[in-house]
Amino acid sequence: MSESGGGSVVPEALAEALAAEHAAVHGYEYLRGVAEDAPRRDAAGGYARRHKTLRDALHAAAVDRGVEPEPARASYPLPEERDQAGLDAYATGLEETAARAYLWLAASDDAGLRSTAARALQETTVRALVWGGGLDALPGFEQA
Repeated sequence: MSESGGGSVVPEALAEALAAEHAAVHGYEYLRGVAEDAPRRDAAGGYARRHKTLRDALHAAAVDRGVEPEPARASYPLPEERDQAGLDAYATGLEETAARAYLWLAASDDAGLRSTAARALQETTVRALVWGGGLDALPGFEQA
């Protein structure tokens, strides 16, 4: 089912989620290259693959719904701090950004997008915890 009526969150929410996935793929590929230990390199590589899968699914969903997907940018912000704590915080930030985007996408009337967004929101929350992030009562919501 596709939304086409006024007030639809689909185009903007898809664009936001796709942008978050582009940034996450870029960020995790960077982390895979700079991680000092094998477990972090392996985790970054696996998470990059998962984000690529989500990115491709969102791209296809946008095309299927007549939404022109934005291409990836040439570069994205990288962490200023290059020590392990800084890199872990950067990875946590990638996941928190994705969580906020998926929360918005979960507001869609489109059941397929809601399902994708709900699963992705759960996954981003778990990955943020792996990198040392905190567990928020409402993942994806801005904390006051």
